[in-house]
Amino acid sequence: MYSYRFLPFLFISFVAYSCAENKIEVLHKEIMAVHDDIMPKTGEISYLYLSFRKKMETDSSISINQRKELSEQADDLEKAEDEMMTWMNDFISPQKLLATKNEKEILSYLNKQKEVISRIKIHTETSLEKAEKLKKDLSIND
Repeated sequence: MYSYRFLPFLFISFVAYSCAENKIEVLHKEIMAVHDDIMPKTGEISYLYLSFRKKMETDSSISINQRKELSEQADDLEKAEDEMMTWMNDFISPQKLLATKNEKEILSYLNKQKEVISRIKIHTETSLEKAEKLKKDLSIND
């Protein structure tokens, strides 16, 4: 009879743990969805970066202002890519965190990471939009 006393407690503990794990899983999936949206754009970033650097090195007809624009935009593209690479290297998966952190700490960490990756996404998209416009304005085809 005594062994059944703890069943409600065990059930509640299991449900609470499952809910916590579900919140963590949902938040992790949201973060990875943003990551997965940005990753294919890194190839485009590299392409535009190299195109701008090549234009500056090989086209003596561009003005000083155009050269400055190309350099600034290439730097911004590089920064966007570096932000993404740094985030990927620094990100700790929830599975690893479970060994040393509690639910509240993991959720706090993941919420911060969601903010960080969302800012990186905005920066990446803005940088690519500006770069595409500059590419068109300067008729860069390669």
